[in-house]
Amino acid sequence: MSLMSARQWSSCVVLGVVASSVLLASSCLASGSPSSNHSTSGSGHAVVSIAGGGYSGYALLGDGHVWAWGDDLEGQIGVAGQWYQTTVPVEVSDLGGVIAIAGGMNTGYALLRDGTVWAWGDDSQNELGNAGNRPRQVPVQVHPLSKIVALDAGAFSVYALRRDGTVWTWGDNSLGQLGTGSPDPGPGTPHELTRLGRVAALAGGSSNGYALLRDGTVWAWGDNSFGQLGVSPCPSSGGPRSTCLFSSVPVEVPGISGAIALASGVDTVYALLRDGTVWAWGDNSLGQLGRRTLHSSSDTPQRVAGLDHIVAIAAGSETGYALDRDGNLWAWGYGAYGQLGDASAGNRDVPVRVRKVSHVIEVAGGGDMAYALDREGNLWAWGYGGYGQLGNGYLVSLDVPTPVVGLPNR
Repeated sequence: MSLMSARQWSSCVVLGVVASSVLLASSCLASGSPSSNHSTSGSGHAVVSIAGGGYSGYALLGDGHVWAWGDDLEGQIGVAGQWYQTTVPVEVSDLGGVIAIAGGMNTGYALLRDGTVWAWGDDSQNELGNAGNRPRQVPVQVHPLSKIVALDAGAFSVYALRRDGTVWTWGDNSLGQLGTGSPDPGPGTPHELTRLGRVAALAGGSSNGYALLRDGTVWAWGDNSFGQLGVSPCPSSGGPRSTCLFSSVPVEVPGISGAIALASGVDTVYALLRDGTVWAWGDNSLGQLGRRTLHSSSDTPQRVAGLDHIVAIAAGSETGYALDRDGNLWAWGYGAYGQLGDASAGNRDVPVRVRKVSHVIEVAGGGDMAYALDREGNLWAWGYGGYGQLGNGYLVSLDVPTPVVGLPNR
């Protein structure tokens, strides 16, 4: 896959209840970490949450403002008059009161304290949710959404959870990833996804949507080319696995129970269970399943080798990340651009320790790069940096974590 492929993607969600509602961002926090509830009160300029887009990074500060860096070809940095790239963080324009963030392939998203959702950047697939089909450099409100408590983004599709438990989707639907029962293009604005109940959290993959229910089960819809729905025949087609290319309605992923977090890469999915183990299914062409094998995809969830006592997970485009209870970070899968963080540029079919970072409380993946936030408030980045998405002032790739510079008080 080329670096410019639109299918490079990542996402992660964690199940957690905040004032009787679930709140998430497209990064994963360690349980009990200072920022695990995404609160912004009293934190000032401290980074409280992070997210990765295709080739851009995002940081939510304690004052409710968002900073961004990296590729800006479609306006995804959120600064008027800037259309290229920035190698250090800049503040997203006209945005405050933010409590959660997410990144699409070329689009940024923010959930505000008042329950509204705002978006900026690419709109070629109606990712902005306003049927405008043109990029926006500054945030615009996604209508008619209100009372939203959680959101996450796939490459070109977006998912939002309302306080009443309903799920709303918008954006690309070419492989049924909006879950509407048909792969037909939607109206360009959010609409309700049915057939799901008691949803706790949502996740978006490259061409898939995922829902984590309060009973610990996982449901999936969209592309199934590599078995990322976790099922053989799709209920909507009734045909054999080899002819089941997608499902435009949610189907339950068999073999997963007690899940508390989800992460999705391009065509590989990860689930963190209550017992601290990580399970994976989908594409394994680069070792993404972490099973000591390559080139054998699986539509059956399998345990990632060597991981125990895990408290958070995340995914890059084709790389998995896991955070253990001691604050150590582990990575596996695609590593050609150093995104494994182990001072190598090769693929790994079993998890390896990410170097130079410790006491990590949050991890986020993007398109061949990753971010980690430690308990001291330091933000680290590594992997592909050709668009400045490592936030260190340079257009270089790095195979070990390096500090993101230029944030307030950093």
